[in-house]
Amino acid sequence: MLTKRVNFLFEEETYRMLQERAVTESISVGDLVRRAVKKTYAGDNKQQKIAKAIQDIRRIRKVFKNIDYKELINAGRKY
Repeated sequence: MLTKRVNFLFEEETYRMLQERAVTESISVGDLVRRAVKKTYAGDNKQQKIAKAIQDIRRIRKVFKNIDYKELINAGRKY
């Protein structure tokens, strides 16, 4: 249930774009904005997951080697 109200001011062009997108998806502009906010700022943000995975890998790995991606590809081709 929605309990908080927020007012946004958009430029005409931006609002038109949002209206078109909302019509395409058969939702209101408000729903479109709410979905965008959830996708961008939700706790399961993709960038946050990637950063956490990198931290976990660095914590587990004891040896850090700078491997060239070409070397890695060639090593994979051997198998």
